[in-house]
Amino acid sequence: MHPKYLFLKFLGFGGELIFSGILAALYTHLQDTGRGFDPNPVFWQSFIIIHLTLLVVLPLFLQGRTLGMLLTNMSVSSTHGGKPNGLQPLIRAVLGFGPVLLTNGWWLLVSVGTSILDKKGRSWGEVISFTTMKPKETKEE
Repeated sequence: MHPKYLFLKFLGFGGELIFSGILAALYTHLQDTGRGFDPNPVFWQSFIIIHLTLLVVLPLFLQGRTLGMLLTNMSVSSTHGGKPNGLQPLIRAVLGFGPVLLTNGWWLLVSVGTSILDKKGRSWGEVISFTTMKPKETKEE
């Protein structure tokens, strides 16, 4: 995978995290627990729920694409060709982002390493769900 596209993948993932963080901060502010945002457990619980929801629900309606893919004009396809089935985005969200949560973010290093070492530039979530991200093909007239 071209290094530019690898950068776009990381940029899209960062955009998703920022968007989820903004929504979680707004929710935490509305709850007014008096603890601020850090280390407020309401913020972190809402962040995780919002982020996993965005990773699971949006791909169901956007042909397997997440918010980050929309922002960076990337698409996802099955490694066998064609569009991903309904189960692949779910596997990608749960088994791709789940270990990140369980290891307090350290699993991102494994995902980045996998992206760099894989000849197609696939991250851990893509390898485990048998999908590949690539630039969205535009129709030329």
